[in-house]
Formats: sequence, structure tokens, C-alpha cells
Amino acid sequence: MKWHPFAYHSLDVAAVASAFWSRSPAVRRTFAVALDTEESSPQLLPWVLFFVSLHDIGKLHALFQVKSPDILPLTWPELSSSRLIDTALGHYDHGREGFRLSIEELHSWFTPRSRRAKKAWVSWLAPVTGHHGEIPENDDLLPTDYADTAIKAHDANARQAWVETSTELFLRSAELTLEDPPPACNAEARNLIAGFCSLCDWIGSNADVFQYSAPGPSPAEYLESRLEQIAREDILQRFGLIAPAQPYRGLSALLKGNEHPRGVQVMIDRLPLDAGLTIVEAPTGSGKTEAALAYAWRLLEAGLAESIVFALPTQATANAMLGRCETFAETAFGRANLVLAHGHSRLNREFQRLVDTGSRAATEQEPEASAQCAAWLASSRKRVFLGQIGVCTVDQVLLSVLPVRHNFVRAFGLHRSVLIVDEVHAYDAYMNGLLVEVLKRQKAVGGSVILLSATLPARIRSKLLSAWGTETIAEQAAYPAIWNTTALAESDAPLLLPDSERPSQRTISITLSKLPGARPDEALIQRILQAAQSGALVGIVMNTVDDAQRLWIRLRQEARKIQTPVDLFHARFRLKDRQRIEETVIERYGRMAERGSGHILVATQVIEQSLDLDFDWLITQICPVDLLFQRIGRLHRHLRDWRPPGFEEPACTILSVQAEDYELQELIYGDARLLWRTESMLSQHQRISFPEAYREWIEPVYEEDPWDEEPEQVYGKHLAWRDDQTEAEKKAQRLTTMNLTQFRDDDERATSLTRDGEMSLSVLPLREDGCLLDGEDPGQMDDRARAEAMMLNSLPAPSSWNDKQLAGHDRDEDGRIRLTLQKDGEERWKSLDGGLCYTTELGLAKGETADLMDPPSETPR
Repeated sequence: MKWHPFAYHSLDVAAVASAFWSRSPAVRRTFAVALDTEESSPQLLPWVLFFVSLHDIGKLHALFQVKSPDILPLTWPELSSSRLIDTALGHYDHGREGFRLSIEELHSWFTPRSRRAKKAWVSWLAPVTGHHGEIPENDDLLPTDYADTAIKAHDANARQAWVETSTELFLRSAELTLEDPPPACNAEARNLIAGFCSLCDWIGSNADVFQYSAPGPSPAEYLESRLEQIAREDILQRFGLIAPAQPYRGLSALLKGNEHPRGVQVMIDRLPLDAGLTIVEAPTGSGKTEAALAYAWRLLEAGLAESIVFALPTQATANAMLGRCETFAETAFGRANLVLAHGHSRLNREFQRLVDTGSRAATEQEPEASAQCAAWLASSRKRVFLGQIGVCTVDQVLLSVLPVRHNFVRAFGLHRSVLIVDEVHAYDAYMNGLLVEVLKRQKAVGGSVILLSATLPARIRSKLLSAWGTETIAEQAAYPAIWNTTALAESDAPLLLPDSERPSQRTISITLSKLPGARPDEALIQRILQAAQSGALVGIVMNTVDDAQRLWIRLRQEARKIQTPVDLFHARFRLKDRQRIEETVIERYGRMAERGSGHILVATQVIEQSLDLDFDWLITQICPVDLLFQRIGRLHRHLRDWRPPGFEEPACTILSVQAEDYELQELIYGDARLLWRTESMLSQHQRISFPEAYREWIEPVYEEDPWDEEPEQVYGKHLAWRDDQTEAEKKAQRLTTMNLTQFRDDDERATSLTRDGEMSLSVLPLREDGCLLDGEDPGQMDDRARAEAMMLNSLPAPSSWNDKQLAGHDRDEDGRIRLTLQKDGEERWKSLDGGLCYTTELGLAKGETADLMDPPSETPR
């Protein structure tokens, strides 16, 4: 019968830690900064390896040993469960007990010279024994009377013997003893140690690599053999953890053959080669992504990081970024592990191709250079940041500072990475509160962060820079600009572009139309149809799904007469339908779309960020000015030789309400003052000139001081909204200080912690017989196929529907609402009470909205 001695497993993990340390300059540097120690200190690694070797010391305990009764006669013949009093009721936690017992027995191992020395020991023992998911506290652990004196003495002697062995293996060579206190750890250092220890334990526990060994070799001999094996088999690279970056070849290496660095890109090689916070403010489509990747590449080459994490606001934007990062990975690494992480990443075909490539590469002797995802990295979202490039939603980053299990593993991956956060303007006060904590922790370990935005208000920029400790900040600056905390140490002014690289002047004609409900009237609908008939690609952005659905129905009825396609894109589709629609939208309205035949797209905010769409005419409902500029970024996005007659120049029509009550628009965006001020600016201008507008419009709209002509009602609503935002930010900050881990890191519902009140309901439409709408029976599928089918067939619905349209419906074990529908036509289903309807073109709609559509094309059965 196979079994593995405790000492050998502990040394497996220590060997992985030693190999990782020697291969990773970023890990060495991160530990040195976190522990306020010189990186060259000969004592740092011995202390790390010593404490890592104690990570499972709680297993030297009778209650743990009896968990394997078949092995017990070989390891401890005299012990039987009948001799024990299991006060843990079978739930012995070797991590928490290992911590408690170590603190209790510390004085029998040696005599700490002071209370400070003992505190330093506690600060190391807590994270290594807490590597299974939660760093224990000392004040809630009570001793248990589990056996007679002889057994407890046997356990204590075993623990002391292992401490002495580890001392001999790791401390003596550095002329250290137990009486020499280790460097004290603050909270961030503890998280770093826990993440490192957990990662090493995952690898060291892999029996396919570290096969069980019978007792024989001495600890020193065994450790040496494992170190040789790790080097010989290149285990760290096989698991996807290590892949050295190629020498930096300049930003031009990231561009297509006929392209040259432009705008902010020309500044990248001038940025200080040091860890810090960098904020890049530049227009949509100006090459910020390549600029950020190029700077990250420079930091990688300098050994200041060894991986990159690219965080985006939505799953759609993360999916869109995956291909660009794959190209970068092959250029900057040659062969790199690229991980996509969000709730539906395993359904992404491009990511699955990378996983398949990684599986094949594991069997090749000399694989060719390419991007891949090692199977070990792909098997758990806990490992999203452990490869060379992680592409994810920002939620995955924010979870690193929230009370979820193994959050310190995410944090460890972030700390050895350059963190890039795109569309940073898109986050509310709650998410910004979490992001500020991410920045603080990244700085505490000497990490680097790059934030990207086209429309960042000065107030938010100042808050982000302050989180890094940069207090003196210039409020006014030209645009575009790059803010770098290392450069700001000498001056509070940002780095500005040379005149030759400033964005070319771009002027947008604007028309403000005040209409009931901010919805197109009949005259505007006819203009839209005429524009499409002339060959224009018309984009219409509505702020609610209900408005978008109703407008699509109205336009489609009229457009059929002139044979003009009208598309609808919003979030309330089954994932399988949304993926199909997103591909169609990019094909019809994207950079490579065929021009000449007109199309109309009715959409919601899903097209607001990162999607490369190019409209000839844009119509949008009122929204805050920075989001308006994001939408305008989809208007005449690319230079073209031909635009339809009448649309040679970019023009945007903005729809607002007729009174000062913004109704649904205020409900969506919260601050009535932002809407009123945006509308006020629009009413005073017939054109918007970029890039000047990024400062001249955004800053006045977001400034805190009231405008002279501001209505009292609007100002009062703003004060109430501001109080709510302040409380939301405090709520986020309170969460980051909690040590509770009741939320599992691989539980999708944990992401509800990263957004304050935004999380929608998850709805699973089903037929009356329990099958999916396409006729598939989940009961006939294996677990993996069922989970995938449930994801593909689920859709979001507003949380407000919980007490209305979806009240009384059952939920499945994953919290999805089971919505029973009956066939009501081709690709059309209706709820039993008629209150809701689903079609593959309309999505999930209220019954009264669906009734506006043409009659079903077949008789209900």
C-alpha cells in the first residue's frame, strides 16, 4: 500500500519553493519589499524555506493520522481511534490546529528573546499554516483534549523533532538559530507568504510529479533529489509558472508591418524603468493597449515583474482582448501561458484552443513557440494570475482584496505581475473603493499598475494617485497625458506628448433633441430608415433593454418594407444567443465590415466599451458626458475612403427628456446633476471638438462646486447621491478588512461582492417538460456537459424582477431562477402567465413588449 511520509511531502513543497525562488527575480524582489529587507540578504530565503517546511505541521497529530486507517498500522501501529477523544467531531482542521499548537509549543522549541520576537514568529506561522484558504487568528483557537498524555506527548515530540530537522536543513547554513527572530510580517507580507506557500503546496502535492516514496533517504538526501528532479524535468515551466520574457524590441514590434508608434505610444520608452503606478489618458482608438503592453514588456525585461494581468470591465471586452494578448504573448515571450478568466471563459472557443495547445505541448519534447494555456492553470480560476498573461474581468482582480477563500493566491499572482486595468473610468464608487485597496497592496510589495482611460475625471485620477501615496497632483493638464508616480516624485506634472504626436483635431456635429421619454419620435424613425436606405451604418444606443426592444420592434416593422436589416444587441439574451449576436455585430459594424449596404443596430451599453465598431451616424439617449464620449468613440472610428452621402462628416444625435426629471435615465446613472450638466453643455454647443473636449467638458461636469444656474432640485438629488457613493466606498473598504472566507473563490456568486447592487438575477428558461428551449434534456448529460449547457442557456434579468415578473419561481442548486416557458411560435416562447416572453431575436422581454411584435409564425402547440 502506497503512502508518503510527512517529512517527504514537507520537503517536496520546500523544494518547489526553493526552485521558484531561484528562477523568479520578481518573487525575490516582492518578498524583499514586503518584508522591508534587502533582496541580497542571505537570511531571507532560509527563513522562507524553513517556514514553508512547517506548513503542514498540524498533520503531526493523532486525529489527523487516524483519517487513514488503512495506513495507520504502517505508520503508528500502537495507535487506534478507540484511544482518542475526537472533540473535533471528525472535522480536524490541521491548518488551524497546526497554528494553535505551534504557538502553544513555541516555548518548548526555544525561548523567544522578547514579545516582539514571538510576534514575528506568529506572523510567519499564521500564513504558512493557513495556506489552505484562510489565515487563522490567534484569539479564537482553543486547545482540545483529544487523547491521553502519552499520545499527546508523542505528537508534541514529533512536531519538535520536525522543527529541529527543518532548522538543520534551512537555517544552519545561514548561521541562523531559532533564537534569531525572523523579519516581522505586516498584513501584506502575510498574504504574500500564504499565497506563495499555497502555490508551492499545490505543486508539491501533485502525486503525478512527486511520486510517493517509502521511508529511506535522509531528509537532506531526499531534498537534494527533489531539487534535481525539478530542474531536470523543468517542472515550473511545465506547470506554466515560468517563461522568461524575450528581450524588449520596442513598441514597433507590437504593430503591424506598415504601422509606426503614434500618440502616447512614442512616450513609452521614456517612462522610468521602475515599479510604480502609471495612468494613461488618451482617446479611444489611440493605441493605449499596445502602449501599456510595451511598457509592461520593459518592466518584465528589467526583472520588476514576470507576468501581466489585463483586467477589463466586462466579459465581452475580456473576450475581445484575448486575441490581442495572444499576439503579444508570442512576441514578448515566444512561448507563454495565456489564461482567460471570467464566469464563462471555458465556453470561449479561442481560450479552449489555447488549453488544447497546452495539453498537446505537455507531451512534446521541444514544442514550437506559441501561446498556450497549461492544463494545470486552466483547471481552476484560483490560478488565473499564475501564468505569464491573465486576461480577465476586473471582478477577478477585486476578489484578491475581498474575503474569499484563497484570495491570497490571487494576490500573489498579482504581486508578481504588471497589472493593467482598462476603461478605469467605468467603475462606480464601490468598485473604486476596492480598486484603491488593490493599488495600496500592489505598492506595498513593490508591484506595478497601469491604468487606462479615455475619459477620467480629475477627481477620480487624484484619488487613484493618492492611493499610491502621491499627494501633490496637478488638477489641470493637457490631454493626452501619462501620469507616472516615479516621474511625479520630481514634479507633479504629467508627461505630455510632443506637439507632433498630439491627436489630430476631430469635430463632431451634435444635435440635442428633447423628446418624451428621450425616445425617438416618428420623424426621427423615418430619418433613421432613410439613412440606412442610403447605405449608412446607423448605431442607436438606448439606456434600458425595454426601450431598446421596443424601438427595435418599431424599426423592424418599417425596415422590412425597404428590406433593410435591423439588429438588436443587449445583455438579456441566453449566452449562446448573445455570443452569436456579438459576432454578427462585429461582422456588420466592425472595422472590417463591408460598406455600401445600410444596416441599423439598436443596442444598450454593451457596445459602449472596447468593441471596435464604426458607425456612420450615432443616436444615443442622454448619459453622463464621459460615457457619451465613449459612445461617440464608435462614430467614424476609422478613416475611410467612402461614407454614404450626407454622412461624410461625423454627426451624433442625443435624445433627452423634455423636463428636468430624468426618470429612468436618473435611475440608471444615479446622479441627476451629471445628466443635467451634460445636457446643459450640449444645449450650448453645436459641435464637440476633440481632444480639447476631454478636459473642457468632463472637468466642469464632474467638478464638485455647484453651477450658478443649477436647479435646486438637481443639486439636492446630487447631495443624496454623493452620500450614497461615500457609504458605498466605505462599505467596500470595510469588506477588505474582514478575515471571513465564507465565499469560495471558485463560486461565481462570490463575484457579487465586487459590485454594489448591480448583480442581476440569473434566469434559466425551460420548457414544461424540464428540457432546455432547444429540446436538450439536462438530466441526460454528464456533470460537465450539464454545467456548460446551463451556462449557455442562462441569461440575466434585472434584480427588480425578483419581486415582480419572477416572483414565486423556483431556483436550482446554483441559484438560477427556473423560468418555465411554452412554445408560442418559431423561436418564440412565453411564460405560463403570459408575463414574459423569450425569442432568439428579442431576448427576454415583458409580455406587453413581446406583444408588439408580429404574430407568431406558427400555431402554438
